[in-house]
Amino acid sequence: MEHTISHSSLRVSPFIAQRYKVSSQVNRLIPIKPTTKLDIKSSNFSSKSFANKLIHPEGLYGESRFSKSLLFARHNRNHSRASAKLEFAGSDLVFHENQPESTGPNLVAKVLRFGSIFYTFARPYTMIHVIISSICIFARVMLENKHLFKWSLLLKNFPGLIVMLLANVYFNGINQIFDADIDRTNKPYLPIPAGNLSLKQAWVLTIFSALGGQLILWLMNADLITTGLFWFCLLLATLYSAPPFRFKESSLATIISLPLMSTAHHAGVLYATIVSLGLPFQWSPPNVFIITYVALYFVAACLIKDIPDVEGDMKYNIRTFAAIVGPKNITILGMGILLVTFIGAIAAAIYLPQAFKGYSMLTGHLIFALLLLFQVRKLDKANYVQEASTNFYQFLWRLLSLEFLLFPFI
Repeated sequence: MEHTISHSSLRVSPFIAQRYKVSSQVNRLIPIKPTTKLDIKSSNFSSKSFANKLIHPEGLYGESRFSKSLLFARHNRNHSRASAKLEFAGSDLVFHENQPESTGPNLVAKVLRFGSIFYTFARPYTMIHVIISSICIFARVMLENKHLFKWSLLLKNFPGLIVMLLANVYFNGINQIFDADIDRTNKPYLPIPAGNLSLKQAWVLTIFSALGGQLILWLMNADLITTGLFWFCLLLATLYSAPPFRFKESSLATIISLPLMSTAHHAGVLYATIVSLGLPFQWSPPNVFIITYVALYFVAACLIKDIPDVEGDMKYNIRTFAAIVGPKNITILGMGILLVTFIGAIAAAIYLPQAFKGYSMLTGHLIFALLLLFQVRKLDKANYVQEASTNFYQFLWRLLSLEFLLFPFI
């Protein structure tokens, strides 16, 4: 008598089918719902009792010994595979279920976040000015010496731009470190008062900037004057912010140290660019004009920069000109100094036509003067509130950048 085995005998048991479905594509059991440790323990019954239920299904199979033995072997094998998959899948699910979900951002997100914090720490609007002024000074020197231009000079002078940026990071970093308490009132959005950067991390970034700049100068074989100007600027930045000197607490010391530092910075860029061409440094009329403009600009900027910080400065007894005489009077004084520089530029274009291009000097500085008057009027209408004062101070930085963009063409 021929015995056949029904395909129904290979069906997955109801217990397993209830929680798993068979995938025809990947040939494995796929969990329908998560399995807990309790489920696994309850399903971990003995293979003997389960096998007995499999080899004694009533009304499905004949009474042949061969049939029973064949069915027992196949069902036992199917049961072992199913139980193994069940236990493996279940334990895997329990493992992941008990593990805490990863809350930290991935490496790329961490790098991007650090870049954003560092960018804010370096005060982006001052970094933009450093880049623009350095490039424009280089362009002016190249236009005066077109016969010496080589594309390799761009690569040769690029590390010098990095040095200027690192010096700028040092200046802003040392200032924020020693102003951490004041900035909680005046500039709570900066990384240190906002809690995005610790003082230890700020120190590391600041010291790294100084040492990194020196390393680049050493690799460039910079001469003693260039290196000396670099460290002179860092020294003034330290004296300006760090106790016991802290020049910034004296309005008179501030109005001397900051313009001196900025003048040394821009003169250093000008000197290094000319020397890189193998030329002796000379004070041509355009060079004298731009350095004088920078000095006067920073005198005005030193007066105006404290207008947004009047509240915090008065709280910590820092007697700036803005806190002493009031924001409006300081704005008028700073505007007057800047207008004098614009009038001087127009006069130079008229009386020194052999040294300057009259059309660009006249037109450019007339536009700058009108923009300045418009912004002062706008600030006055806003009643010198902190937000409007901050916007006005940043406008002055953009105005300085516009002056350097004009510099190669005057």
